[in-house]
Amino acid sequence: MKQFYLPVLFCLLSLAAFAGPTNNAVPTSGNWKNTSTWSLSRLPQHGDTVVIPVGRTVLIDDIQNYSTSDLYIKVYGTLNIDNGKLWLGVNSVIIIYAGGSITGAGSPSETLKIGGDVKFVGTMGAINGPAIATSSTGSAPSGFLPFPEAPLPVKFIGFNVARQQNDVLVQWATAEESSNDYFEVQRSENGTTWYVVGKVAGAGNSSNVNTYTFTDRNATAPVLYYRIRQVDLDGKASITVVRMVKNNNAAVDVSISSSGAQTVYVHFSQKVNAEVMVRLSTINGQLIGNKTYSNPVGQVLIPVNSAVKGIYVVTVTDGKGLSVSKQVML
Repeated sequence: MKQFYLPVLFCLLSLAAFAGPTNNAVPTSGNWKNTSTWSLSRLPQHGDTVVIPVGRTVLIDDIQNYSTSDLYIKVYGTLNIDNGKLWLGVNSVIIIYAGGSITGAGSPSETLKIGGDVKFVGTMGAINGPAIATSSTGSAPSGFLPFPEAPLPVKFIGFNVARQQNDVLVQWATAEESSNDYFEVQRSENGTTWYVVGKVAGAGNSSNVNTYTFTDRNATAPVLYYRIRQVDLDGKASITVVRMVKNNNAAVDVSISSSGAQTVYVHFSQKVNAEVMVRLSTINGQLIGNKTYSNPVGQVLIPVNSAVKGIYVVTVTDGKGLSVSKQVML
């Protein structure tokens, strides 16, 4: 039992050393070596907390050598080491949360190291969470140990930001809340220094879907970062991933996702000056339902009445050139 708890204790003590910026994987699928993959528009560097959110995959297909740098990596989605290598400093920590995984293509040359010690080899297949690797855990194939996850006081199922002229619309949603006091909306211009710009009361205890909105007025900096700090009734707090918004005239970006709980999320990066239709159909083209939204902006939650689980197609159109389709699992 001591071999199990010592790495966990080491990890908890190590968290204080990772007070640097949080660098989140942004696209649904991205390559580690591309700056566009990361919310800070740069590659991870020493001291970063690197987050791969749920539903996102980060590919490593070359050598990422951080052997003299320390990273704190949190994998909620998938880290795919496909004919690549990830070498980390001795004080690095990797936590794979429930639903997350580290995978390879099956080659013995695919390695993940901490402090020169091999924790993962491609021939091992997939490592599924919850699991943890530090310099004090064993070597592959026992480089990762089970990691006990405490239940989260709040289950976030959506967090997005969108520009609305000179303002920024911050929206988030929860599926469960336990002893939740309030949310702080925090803003940064560099991803490192954060300021509280708003406070929104929580639902306390709830098992229903709750949606929240905050408008950050006159937020006109070229690039802004946002995160939500959730505070319990007993004063304990947790912080979400980081979202970025730019102040430019780029075309509206539409992203589509699902929570797996009969809800579809459509996010508009800025206001669409048109009537927008959202259609839901089966993979075979059978229409399940549609709804029209007037000048939508930010996050739109669409409940799905179909009781049949499976793959559906969501199509977003405005009749003026905007047309986006994506398959979702419900």
